[in-house]
Amino acid sequence: MPNDDTSGISFPKRLRTLAFPRSGSGSPGKAAVQDAFDSDRDDDFKLKHVTQLGQDRPLKDRIETLLIAANELYRCSSSTVLAILDAAQDLFHATAHVDSRKAGFTFLTKTAAIVDLDVSIRAKVFECICEPADSSCLAGKIKAIDKLTERGTKASAFQPHVTGFIGELLSDCFVAADRSRSEKRSKSSVSEEENNLGTVWTVLNNLMINDFPSLDAIHASQLLTILTTICKRTTAGSDLTRAIAVISAFAVCAKVPNENLDPLINVLCQTLYAREKCRDATQSCLDNIFMASDSSMAMEVLLRNLSQMSDDPASIKELRGSLLQLEHIYKMNGVGAYPGPPLAELVQALKDAATVDHGDRTQNQVTLALSLNAIASVVKNEVIRQTLIDSDWTCMEGIVDVVARAAGPIPADNISYDDTTPASPLFLFARNVEIKDSMVSEEMSRPLQGICRELYGIYPYLSSQKRAVVVNLLLFLSNVVEPAALSVVIDYMEDYRIVFPPDENWLPHLALLTDRGFLKTSKHSSYQLRMIELLSNVYSSISGEHESANLFGQQLAKLVKKADPGSSLAVNYRLAGLACKILRNASMPTFDLLLAALVGLAVQKTSFDPAKRTSAVPDDRVNTTCIHLTESFLDCLPDQAEKARKICNNLVAIAATLNASTEARLDAIRLLVRLRSHSMNLLEVVEMPDTLGLAATLAELQPATGPSNGFAQSNKPPLIEEISRSRSDDNAGLRYHGGENASSRPQSVKGEQPEGPHNESIAPLKTSTTASRSTTTIDLSAWLQLVLHILEKGSQWEIYSYILIHLPSQLTNVSLFANDIPLIEKLHDLLVYQLQKGKFSEPPTSTDLRKGHVAVCLYQTLTVLIAYSGWFLPQKMTETVHTFLIGISQWSQTVKCCIHALALCCHELPRAIDRCLPLILTKMSQIITQSQFAIDILEFLTRLARLPAAYQSIGEESLRTIFGICIRHLHHSREMRQVAAESANLGSSNSSKRCSNVSGIGAVPSDYSQVISTDKELPEYVYALAYHDITHWFLAIPIRDRSKHVGWIAKNLAWKDKLGKEIVEEQSQVTLDMMHRTAYLDLGETMRSSIPAADEEHTIKKMYLVGMSIVTMETNSTTGLTYITKRQASGTTNAIYQPCTAPLPAHHVVAPDQATTAGTTSSPLIYPQHVLLQLNSTISPMPIPEQPIVLPDDGTPERAISQIDRIATVDSYKAGVIYIANEQKEEREILANTAGSEAFDAFVAGLGTKVPLQGAAFNTCGLDKLSNTDGTHTIAWRDRVAEIVFHVPTMMPNLEHDPQCTNKKMHTGNDYVNIIFNESGSPFRFNTFPSALNFVNVIITPEKITARQPHSRLAENDEREAVETCYFFLVQVLCAPFLPEISPAATAKVVSASALPSYVRQLALNAHLFSVVWSEREQGEELVSSWRSRLREIRKLREKYANTGNSANVGYPEMGTAEDRGGARSYIEGDEWRGTLAMGGLAEKGQFLMSLDFTRWT
Repeated sequence: MPNDDTSGISFPKRLRTLAFPRSGSGSPGKAAVQDAFDSDRDDDFKLKHVTQLGQDRPLKDRIETLLIAANELYRCSSSTVLAILDAAQDLFHATAHVDSRKAGFTFLTKTAAIVDLDVSIRAKVFECICEPADSSCLAGKIKAIDKLTERGTKASAFQPHVTGFIGELLSDCFVAADRSRSEKRSKSSVSEEENNLGTVWTVLNNLMINDFPSLDAIHASQLLTILTTICKRTTAGSDLTRAIAVISAFAVCAKVPNENLDPLINVLCQTLYAREKCRDATQSCLDNIFMASDSSMAMEVLLRNLSQMSDDPASIKELRGSLLQLEHIYKMNGVGAYPGPPLAELVQALKDAATVDHGDRTQNQVTLALSLNAIASVVKNEVIRQTLIDSDWTCMEGIVDVVARAAGPIPADNISYDDTTPASPLFLFARNVEIKDSMVSEEMSRPLQGICRELYGIYPYLSSQKRAVVVNLLLFLSNVVEPAALSVVIDYMEDYRIVFPPDENWLPHLALLTDRGFLKTSKHSSYQLRMIELLSNVYSSISGEHESANLFGQQLAKLVKKADPGSSLAVNYRLAGLACKILRNASMPTFDLLLAALVGLAVQKTSFDPAKRTSAVPDDRVNTTCIHLTESFLDCLPDQAEKARKICNNLVAIAATLNASTEARLDAIRLLVRLRSHSMNLLEVVEMPDTLGLAATLAELQPATGPSNGFAQSNKPPLIEEISRSRSDDNAGLRYHGGENASSRPQSVKGEQPEGPHNESIAPLKTSTTASRSTTTIDLSAWLQLVLHILEKGSQWEIYSYILIHLPSQLTNVSLFANDIPLIEKLHDLLVYQLQKGKFSEPPTSTDLRKGHVAVCLYQTLTVLIAYSGWFLPQKMTETVHTFLIGISQWSQTVKCCIHALALCCHELPRAIDRCLPLILTKMSQIITQSQFAIDILEFLTRLARLPAAYQSIGEESLRTIFGICIRHLHHSREMRQVAAESANLGSSNSSKRCSNVSGIGAVPSDYSQVISTDKELPEYVYALAYHDITHWFLAIPIRDRSKHVGWIAKNLAWKDKLGKEIVEEQSQVTLDMMHRTAYLDLGETMRSSIPAADEEHTIKKMYLVGMSIVTMETNSTTGLTYITKRQASGTTNAIYQPCTAPLPAHHVVAPDQATTAGTTSSPLIYPQHVLLQLNSTISPMPIPEQPIVLPDDGTPERAISQIDRIATVDSYKAGVIYIANEQKEEREILANTAGSEAFDAFVAGLGTKVPLQGAAFNTCGLDKLSNTDGTHTIAWRDRVAEIVFHVPTMMPNLEHDPQCTNKKMHTGNDYVNIIFNESGSPFRFNTFPSALNFVNVIITPEKITARQPHSRLAENDEREAVETCYFFLVQVLCAPFLPEISPAATAKVVSASALPSYVRQLALNAHLFSVVWSEREQGEELVSSWRSRLREIRKLREKYANTGNSANVGYPEMGTAEDRGGARSYIEGDEWRGTLAMGGLAEKGQFLMSLDFTRWT
C-alpha cells in the first residue's frame, strides 16, 4: 500500500494535485444528446448564466440561476458546464450560505448525472463534493457522490481519495442515522438519515468489491477504525451485516493493519457470539482476516480473549465469540494454512475459558459448553491429532480439568477417594470427582462425545502415560460416550491390572470404576456387561483371600445399591448374579450389605410397565433382581442355612412390598410357593410344583421356549430358568380357554405326574415344625400372613391368581406349616367366610374368567385344608362341609370339585358328613337334571355306602332321596343307551370315545377345569354305578326297614319302551332278586351241610326250576331231613328242613310197606316232593306258568348247576399294589422288591385282609393256589357285593429263573388298575410299567412324617383320635391317554394314613369297574355282572325245560304233549295270561282240572 506525503492534505487540495486525462475533441457524450444546444445557443446559454452567476449578483438570484442551469446542463457542452461550474464555485464553499450550498449540491448532482461527462469536469465535481459542509448538506453530498460514482461502481478516477471521503461520510451518516433511530417513534418507518446511511453503505461496498482502492496505512486504519466503531455502537443488524461485508472485502484484498487487528477481531468475536444471524458472515470475515493478516497475532488475540476474567458483558461476548471462532478454525482444518499456537498455550487458554467464573452458574455452563466445543474441534483437527500422538501430554491435564468440570459430581455420600495416591494412573480422575458446580447438559454431551471419540481413535498409538489420561477422560465422560469408547477403559484395566491386587490402589480404582464407570452408563448395557465381567475376574483372583474378597463385596454392595433398576435384563442379571456368587462365601457383615442392596434394587420400580408390554417394547426392561436372590437362596440352601433363612425372609418382605413392581413380587412368590419340607424336616425347593389342576382351570399363558434376554444361558437351576421364561410372557395374568380354544392350553405328557416332588435343593435347615427348635429355623408365618392379606384384601390379578393356583399345592406339604396352625386356622376361616358369602376378588373382564373359576381355586385350597382337620374343632369341620355344599349349587364350575371334596370328607370327616348328610343329599338331588355330574354323584354315593360311620344317623327320607337319585340317573342312562343303540343301528356313528385331555402346566388335567357330559359318552358306567348304589344302599338299610323300600324300588326298576311295553331288564331282575333274598335276611352267606355217609343210600334228590331259581332238595327218606339249596342270581341259600315227627301211638297200625326189618324201613317214608308241596303250594289251582318245573336226572341240570356254582355271588375286582423304593425308576428293580417301608406295610394291611393262597376258596384272580409260586398270602377285601384281590409284588417271591420278574409282571401287567406307592423321590411316569391293560394308576406319594399336635380344645369323643405321629399322603389317579379323567383324585388329594386304605381301595374299585366298562364297550360288548351271568344260566334251563313235557310225571305219559294235555298251550316270556280265581288260586280257562293236578310239577 503506497505511503506518499500527501496523506495529511485535505481532500480538495489533494484532488487539485491530480492530473486528470482530457477527453478527445470529439466527445461522444455531447453528440449523443438528441436535443443538445447548437453552438450558438450553447454560447448564449453559457454567457447568460455565467453572467447571472457573477459574484456581484444577489445571492438569491445566483441560487435561482444555478438551479435553472442545473436542469438544462444535459443540453450544454462540456465547456459550458465547466464555465458555469467555475462561476458557481464560491457557492459550494464551506463558508457559503447554507441555501447556496444546497443548491450547489443539487447542481453537482445534476452535473454528475450527465452521461459521458468529461473527466476533468468529473474531477471538478468530486472536488466540489468534498468541500467541507455542515450536516444540513449531508444528504446532498451523498446524492452527488452516489451519482458521480454510479453507486461506487466507477470511482477509479478518484482513487485513492474517494475511499477515505466515503469513510468520513459513512461516519457522519451513521451518527445521524443512529440519532434518528433513537428519536423516531415508529420502528416500521425509515428516516431520511437511515436512507442516506444505506446509500453510503452501498457505495462503499461496491467500491470495495468492484474497484478496491489502494489505500495507505493511515487511510486504511481510519476506515477500519470507523467500521469497528460502527460494529460496536450499532443496534441495527443491517449495519453489522454491511460493515462485516466491507471488512471481509477489505481483508480479501489487503492486510489489516496490526493496530486494527485486536479491536477488529474483538468486535467481530462479540458479533459472532451475540448475533447468530450474522454468524456465518462474521466467521467468513474472520477467516479472511486470519488469512490476510499476521495469523499468529490474530490467534494471540483469540487466546488472550480466552484468558480474560472480566465480568464486562462485552468481554464475555468476546470470550465466547473467540471460542466459537477457534472451534470454527480447527473444525475447518484452518490450521495448516497458517501456523497455529503451541499446543500447551492452546490447551491453557481453553482451560482458562472453561474455568472462568462469571458469578452465575448458568453463564458458567454456557461458557463451559462453548469451551468443550472448541476442545472437540481441536482434537479432531488432523494436524493436532498427530501432535497429540507425538508431543508431551503434560498440558493435557488442562483438558482433564475441563472435562471433570463438565462431567458432574459423584454424590458425596457414595465413596471417598482420599486413599488414591498420586502414583495412581487415575489420580487425575480421583482428584476432580468432587467438583460439584457443573452437570452435563445436552449442549455439553455432544462435544464431550466428540472429544472421547477422537481420543479413543488414537488410543492404540499412545504411550501408557497418555493412555492413562485418555482413561481418566473417559471415566469422567462415561455417561455420555459411546460403548466402543468406553471399552478402552476396560482394556486399560485389564492390560495394566490396576484393579487387581497387589496394586496399592486396587480398591480405590475399583470404587472409581464402579461409581463413575458403571453407574453413569445405564444406556450402555454392552459396556456394563464387560465391566461386570471384569469385576467377576477381579473377584475370581481374590476369592481365596478372605479380607480382600469381603472388601470387594462391600464395594459391590455399594454398586448394587446405586444400580439403575431400569437397566437391561442382561446387566441386572449379571450384576445380581455376581453379587449372588459372593453371597455364599462372604462374611456375614458383607453378606448383610449385599443382601440389603439386592433387596433395595428388587423393590425399585422400573419405568417400564410389564402390564403394558407390546412387541415394540424390548423385553429386557424389567427388574430381575429377585431371580438372582432366588438363585442365591438355592446356592446357600444346602450348607449355608443362616444365609438361606435371611434370603427367604427378605423374599417374603419383597413379596409384601406394595411399592415394588408386580414382576419383582411375582419373582419372590415364585420361590416361596415352591418351598417344601423334606421327610426329615429339611427344607427343599421343588422345581415345578403340582398346581392340582388349577393351572388348567385358569390356563396360564405359554412360557417362552427360549431365553428372552438375548444372551447365552448360564448354568442356572431349572427353577431359575422357569422363572426367567415366565417373565417374558405377554400378559402375565391368567386367561380361561374353553370350547374350541381348549387345545391352546399349555400341555404336558398325559399320564405323568407333575414335577412337584422333584426337589431343587435340600438344606439342613430345620423348619418350625420341630418340637424343640434348632439353632437355624425358618419361620413361614410371615409368608402365610402375606397370603392371608392377599386373599382377604386382594392384589394385582397376576399376584392374586398366582397365589390361587400355587397355594393349594404348597399346603399339601402339611409338615411345612404344622407349627403355624393358628394361621392355617385363620386361612380356613377366611376361605369358609368368603365362599359362603361370595366375598372374594373377581377376575378382570379381560381374562374371560368368571367368579366361579376363582371359587374353584379357593375350594381346592379348602379341600387341602381337610388334612389339617386334626388341629381344628369339630364344628369347624362341619362348617367346611357346609361350605362345600354351597359350591354345589352356587357356581357351575365348582360342582365337581365340591363333590370330590365331600368324597374325601367321607373318609376324613365321617361325623361331619353324617351331620350334614340330609343337606348333602338334598343338594345333589337338586342337580339331578345336570347329567354331566352323574358319575361324580354316583361314585360319591358308592363310597359313602361303604363307610357306615358317615351315615349313622341316616333316615328314611334320606334313603328315598338316594334311591331317587340312582333311579333318575338309571332312567337317563337307559335313554342314552337306547339313543346310542339306535344310532348304531342306523349306521350313523359308533359310540363316541372320549380321549383324555392333556395336562396343564405341571399338572394333570383338572377335573374342575371343564364340565364334560361323561354320562352321555359313558352311559354304561353310569348304568353300572346306579345299580351298584341301589344294591349297596339297600343292604345298608337296617333289616327291619328294608321291606319298606322294596315296593318303591321295584316299581321304578321296570320301565316302558317307546311302544309302552313294560320292561324289566336283566340288571333290574338281579336287583329284585337281591332284594328278594335280603329283605328279611341279614345273616350273611350260608353254606351247604354235608350229608353223612350213612344217610347217602337213603337220600332222594330232586331238582326244580322254581321261578328264576333252581331248588335242589336232598331228602333222607327215613328221617325226612332235607337239605335245600336254592340257587338264585344274587346268591345261593342253603337250608335244612326236617319234619318234627311224633312217636306213633301204641294203638297205631303200621302199614305193610312201613314194616321194618332189623330196625329199618323197607321203603321210603318221605320224598322231596312232599317238602316242595309243603313249602310252595296248597290245593289252590296254580297257574301253569307258575308251576315248578321238574328237572330230569339226566346230568344236564347238574352241569348247569356246576357252572352256576363256579360263578361268584359277588363281582370280582383286582388291582396291583407296587412299591417303589428310593431312587428306583426301572420296572425290573421295582418289581424285584420283596419288602416295603413301614408306611407301605401299614397301608397294605389296611387295604384288606392277609389271606393264604393255598387252598383258597375265593377267586384269587390268577394267583397260584397250589404251589406258592405267587407267594403264600395275598391281600383281599370283600363285602356282600364286591371282592377285590390285590396283587402285591412284595408278597411274591423272586424266582431264580426269572431275573426280569416276568411272573410278577404277569399279574400286575394284566391288571387294569395298579396302586403305586412311590417313595422314589421322583415323579412317577405312566409308562414305567408298559402294558396294554395298564389303564389306571393310583399314585401314592408319602408327604412327610409330622408330629401331630391336636387342638387343645378337641373334645374327648372327637372322631379323630390324637396320635403321636401321623402320616400324610398325596393320592393322585393317572389314566392312560385314551381314557377320560373322571376320578375324584384326578387332581392330587392329601389323605391321612388312617383314611388312606379305604380311600384308595374305593378309588381302585371304581377305577376297575370303569376300566371293565370301557374295555367291554371298545369291543362292542356290555358289562355283565356275576349276578347277571348266574341269571342267564338259570334262564337257559328254563328255556330248555319249560313247557316241553320233559318235566311231566312219568305216570301220566299221555300228558307229555300239548295235545295230550288237553290243548294246554306253551308259555314263553312275554306272553299274556288270563285266569279264573278259584279255590284261592288261579286256573286258566279250560284248564281248571289240570291245574288241580299238582303231580304234574312235582
